[in-house]
Amino acid sequence: MIQKIFMAVGFLTIYNTYSQDTNKIYTNNVGIASLTGAVLTPYLIYKYINLPSLPEISVQDFSTTQGNFGKNFSWGISTSSTQNEENNGLNTWSKDYIQEKTGKNYLQTPDFACESFTHWQDDIDKVKYLGCNSYRFSIEWSRIQPTEDTFDAAAIEHYVTMAKYCIKNGITPMVCLHHYSDPIWFMDKGGFSKEENLEKFETYCITMYEALKEFVGQWIVISQPVAYAVKSYKVGMMPPFLKNSGLEDIVMLNMFKAHVHVYDTMHTSYNQNKQGLQPEVGICHQIVQMKANTWYNPFDQLVAHFADRLYNQTLLRFFTNGNFESLIPMKKIAHEPQARGKFDFFALSYYSPLSFTGTKAGAPDCSPDLACPDSFRIIDKEGMYDAIVEAAKFGKPIYVVENGISPKDENQRKLFLDSSLSAIAKAIRKGYKVLGYSYWTLMDDYEWTDPKLEENEVSPPSRFGLFKNRVVNKKTGELDPKFTNHDTMIKSGGLHYKNIIKNNKNRNNKQ
Repeated sequence: MIQKIFMAVGFLTIYNTYSQDTNKIYTNNVGIASLTGAVLTPYLIYKYINLPSLPEISVQDFSTTQGNFGKNFSWGISTSSTQNEENNGLNTWSKDYIQEKTGKNYLQTPDFACESFTHWQDDIDKVKYLGCNSYRFSIEWSRIQPTEDTFDAAAIEHYVTMAKYCIKNGITPMVCLHHYSDPIWFMDKGGFSKEENLEKFETYCITMYEALKEFVGQWIVISQPVAYAVKSYKVGMMPPFLKNSGLEDIVMLNMFKAHVHVYDTMHTSYNQNKQGLQPEVGICHQIVQMKANTWYNPFDQLVAHFADRLYNQTLLRFFTNGNFESLIPMKKIAHEPQARGKFDFFALSYYSPLSFTGTKAGAPDCSPDLACPDSFRIIDKEGMYDAIVEAAKFGKPIYVVENGISPKDENQRKLFLDSSLSAIAKAIRKGYKVLGYSYWTLMDDYEWTDPKLEENEVSPPSRFGLFKNRVVNKKTGELDPKFTNHDTMIKSGGLHYKNIIKNNKNRNNKQ
């Protein structure tokens, strides 16, 4: 910081000298030069002094050393139904639906994914093998409600059986009711862009709550509603693949409203009947720090500011004071005072900050060791810590429910895990109430395809998993004959996470 201040003062001195020379030569421009200096100099000094440092590699190896996570800390894994279960053809990620909306029949779709609907028990066995005591999985709405007027009792029972098996094996299930996937019939009605459709979604949610309440206490209504609205209705990279539709504001607002309604209904039901487990309902958000690629460029700074305002502050504002504001024009379009504090924990999703050059986003600068193959992500320990600090503004407990990497190699995955957990350990030491960590994800799964791909391109392979995918042929669904052998399927990064959990559980059990 001191070095930056001296350099800033030096910059000011050079600027003033230059201005004086300029005035001697261009006397007619004295006023303009002085005004420009008066406006720009304080701005440049402020931005330079506040220039963030590059991410550093300074982490603790928690597989061999022990942290301060506490004996009740939740060690977990996160998955989603669409990305793991074989596709049923009834949701918005089915091949026919994507082709209809994008006009492209070559885009990768989930298809067999990991065949986790059939082999769910092996999934949970692998979660147990890692030593986890928490498993966040999602329900596939289109299985539960294949048509607008029908519910599938066998599908409901399938997820009940999963929850029971988790408990039997000492694993606490955290159930997410919506993770980026909608039944086609719901989207055909306008999805979340129409408020009258919310009743359909809420009926589904309460149906699953009633079925699972004896076994599930932790709930997420919607995974990352802000990301869903922006990616689906602003950027156009997810169903229904609409770009600059102008609907992202109303979709986001309606998802917030749906969360509040489901939260109220779950708590009212429990308070009246005292049946099942007392529900803890989390609000899930992916915090992304928005940064300017060039510190002295006001336009980059402005874009980063508005990106943060849309992506992060919209949710923070709504659940703090009930105000929902549009981005452009900046005005309040709704006030829902009953939304204040309507969640029991903050379900934090964190991957990486973003950097803006004009309106183009990419990964911030960092050392090669911290750069991911994905051009939008880096390893950033302080970014994780800062995300926890931001989430803590609500005053609620925090669970990190998604945090993962598709790395260059398994050594980078180990670095990523130690980086994230070092940030969490720091946050706990500082007094922040972080109660759990769940890595994304169990095995190499289906990752959302970008519809902007050209016909001769393919999406980069997903390597987020701690285990290899049991499906070895995506076209035929052929399975690895040894897929139930956890020692064979686990990667070295997965063993690192297993050792982290074992090492820290042992420490906590001695306390």
